[in-house]
Amino acid sequence: MSLRALTWAIYDIAPNLTDASAYRVLLVLADEADNDGRGAGLSAATIASRTGLSKRTVDAKLKTLEEMGITRRGDQRIVAYLPANRRPIVRDLNMPADTRGAKSAHQNTPAAPATRGAESAPQTPEPDMQQGCNRGATDMQQGCSLSAHNPINPINPINPREAAREHDPDTDTTQPTSREQALADWSPNSEHEALAASAHADLDVEADKFRCKQLSDGHIAKNLDAAFTLWLRRGIEGGYLTRRTNRPSDTTHTPEPHRHTMTCEHVMAIMGPEEHLYNHERRGFAPSEWMRACQAQADILNRKEHTS
Repeated sequence: MSLRALTWAIYDIAPNLTDASAYRVLLVLADEADNDGRGAGLSAATIASRTGLSKRTVDAKLKTLEEMGITRRGDQRIVAYLPANRRPIVRDLNMPADTRGAKSAHQNTPAAPATRGAESAPQTPEPDMQQGCNRGATDMQQGCSLSAHNPINPINPINPREAAREHDPDTDTTQPTSREQALADWSPNSEHEALAASAHADLDVEADKFRCKQLSDGHIAKNLDAAFTLWLRRGIEGGYLTRRTNRPSDTTHTPEPHRHTMTCEHVMAIMGPEEHLYNHERRGFAPSEWMRACQAQADILNRKEHTS
């Protein structure tokens, strides 16, 4: 962790960097770099987990920072010990040599004590001051703390991560969650139904594709209805909307009319009381007298229902 690199990112770069996502990526790189802004060897997946951005967005912002001249490729030998397929790109921050650490001077140096009409005597270090690093060190190393109980010029320790959070836009902490919830609650309206019907498109399939596209890009539209209308119109113009197909659940089942046979329940209900009057014996493959009588009754019922 480098306080100098973080201070440079916060005070020198942030005022001119309007891309909030790129700024978050820069803060992670500065937190990882050394005192001179070098050796930030983090993979896009690691940066994504620390910033809450998607890996695709992180890749794009890393490219943006490099194109703007804020970062550059560093010494790749730092990660040479890692397998080639798991080796991240080492990046350096383009911190000017003459300004490195200049902005942080006011953070660590107490102001001169006020005098009330007379020169103050040379001050000696307070006995309760504790400094965890060497006096000759040019920068505060990790694990070093500086605190002094001076009622006039108190020195407060600086936490780089807290400083970074103070300069992080508030919208980035809550907006993604609310946008994702809005996308989950969203559904097509009547205008979308009319557009899909005119193009014979499957509205449910297109709505699912639209939601997936919004999440994969890492940018959810503020007006989802307008964005989906544009999605459908472009699909109609390009001819790539998913066509609607008739599923079994979309068609009403029409039962076929019943056809009476010599063994159906309707024929048996009529012929049953007279069954004892007919001969049931068969000669070879010929039907019996009883079978012929039942079939005749079935034909009568079929003719009645057909003509009615």
